[in-house]
Amino acid sequence: MTRIRRTFIAAATAVLLTPGVATASTTDTGEDAQLLLLLDSSGSMEDPDAEGAPKIDAATAAVSSLVDGLNPDQRVGVRLFGGAVPLDQPREDKCTDSELVVPIGSDNTDALRAAVEGYEPLGETPIAYALQQAADDLGPDGNRTILLVSDGLATCDPDPCEVAEELSADGFDLVVHTVGLGVDEETRSQLRCMAEAAGGTYYDADDTESLTTALTRISTRAFRPFQLSGEPVQGTETAIDAPVIAPGQYLDELSREQDTYLVERSSPGTSLHIGATMRPTEGAGLSAFDVTLETLDGEACDFSTARAWGNAGRNSFGTTDVTGFADHDDPADPCGTDPQLVLSIRQQQQSTLEGFPVELWVSEEPAASGTDALPDDQRYAQWQDTRIGRPTAEVVGGTSLNDAPTIEPGTTYTGEIVPGEVLTFAVPVDWGQHIEAVVDFPAPEDGVPEQLGSLPVAEVGVVGPDRGDASNILSQPDGYPTSVRMAPNDPTTVATISYEVEWNNRDWGNPAAADRAGDYVVTLSLTSDEATAESLPFPFSLVVETPGEVTGAPTYLEPGEAAPVADGEAGQAPPTAADGEVATQTPADAPSASPEAAAGEGEDTSGDGGLLTLIWVLAGAGLVVALVGAFLMVRARRASV
Repeated sequence: MTRIRRTFIAAATAVLLTPGVATASTTDTGEDAQLLLLLDSSGSMEDPDAEGAPKIDAATAAVSSLVDGLNPDQRVGVRLFGGAVPLDQPREDKCTDSELVVPIGSDNTDALRAAVEGYEPLGETPIAYALQQAADDLGPDGNRTILLVSDGLATCDPDPCEVAEELSADGFDLVVHTVGLGVDEETRSQLRCMAEAAGGTYYDADDTESLTTALTRISTRAFRPFQLSGEPVQGTETAIDAPVIAPGQYLDELSREQDTYLVERSSPGTSLHIGATMRPTEGAGLSAFDVTLETLDGEACDFSTARAWGNAGRNSFGTTDVTGFADHDDPADPCGTDPQLVLSIRQQQQSTLEGFPVELWVSEEPAASGTDALPDDQRYAQWQDTRIGRPTAEVVGGTSLNDAPTIEPGTTYTGEIVPGEVLTFAVPVDWGQHIEAVVDFPAPEDGVPEQLGSLPVAEVGVVGPDRGDASNILSQPDGYPTSVRMAPNDPTTVATISYEVEWNNRDWGNPAAADRAGDYVVTLSLTSDEATAESLPFPFSLVVETPGEVTGAPTYLEPGEAAPVADGEAGQAPPTAADGEVATQTPADAPSASPEAAAGEGEDTSGDGGLLTLIWVLAGAGLVVALVGAFLMVRARRASV
């Protein structure tokens, strides 16, 4: 006989479903990153900026600030255009006036500073020629970024936007970001076209401060790109010839049918944690993928689903986790003792994720004893009234789960985000604690709503140490939405709370992502409904807290050490919701859904697959869905008894 083990059922009274954000994915790491500063040195750079000073002064100060913030091992170079041939010289000479004044390399700070000191306005604006030369400077390999700063239209053929398109069409895999310094609408349109054609972002700047902000942001992203990284691996359709993966990080491409792997356990009784993360491009459409963990005999251990749509510039970031562990009352449970478990990843029907990278995170937690005595009834942490304080530090968020900077609880940080980004921040959380995060956006500046057409949606979330969604919607405080469209004249606040970190959370559905201490990741995103949105950074303030008494740590065993047999089944207390009422729970002797039903194929006896599909369709249309008393099955475990 089979049964569903503690399947968590969430009863939501009113859920606002809004899509997240989209950016292109890459498998490049920051280790091979190269940045080339392509700077306008034409005569118009002598014109005054918004503060009345020559634009060249703003550019010099901003680039100097950028150079001061570089690490010695970062590979950077400088190319000027329009800075060597005077205006009275032949046009042919002026239209090929571009010089690599600092070759791309590391530990070259002195050379970069010298180039900045010699930066003076002089000639024409041969942007297209300079862009072609810059592409050659970067070479064919690695993560390559061109940061172009200009104050005017190109004065020489060809059209620089066409050159950017050609570089992209020819497979020249680089990103071009552009910054317009005090430009008119025609120049802005040309610079934006170049950035969009080459996968980059356009920024407006009017003075030293705004230019410094733009250059710092772009250079930071150049050396910390979003990255799905890991040891290359190729899953197979069945377990017969599947690759064996041990604790570590792996990278594969999702196939049309199914990708299967054998996850190796070092000793019986350990818990295997596997996370799967995808960041498809906008062409993914309305998509989702399922992750299943089972024994070689086909006994289900865990199942989860993640959305990963990229429809019309919306959410393209999907992450989830599954866990293989032994039940309290059955130390011989094969999910916790078998030397190998079968991991399968499959895109849902109608999804278009084939060929996109998927990052696999595999971790093995030591066997533990006495887990039946650990807390098992406080998953619904109470909001502790975390609020934004006086900002005392600045932070530049990471762009993936691999590069999130660590932030301190209780410190209010300031930062910036542009629509289309997902920023990440790591927070250490101990046993018995939970995360509370609050983000404040000031009211948009005058003219921003009109420029964008529609303001973006701000969204905040929490990801657990093993890449699962740890957000606790049942404890969300009133007046603090996790996602909301920004208002044109008022500040915007979003907040999130996680589940309390308890070892026994792994027995349940949603809380399973908060089943051990470690680094949790707060994610912050803005949707991008309009292409022009990417040019506008939105400032924000962020604070996180980790309330809760540090308690409930398990006693880990040495490898090979046997755990004592429990006297009875532990964790009988039902989950309690934020209001103290008992949450709905599947009876222990309920029949288990088939693997096909759990994966959303065939007849769905739980109602989960149909509901998820309905939710995604309605969310894609931007609707508010009232799910009064709706049941959402997120994860199911089953075992033979």
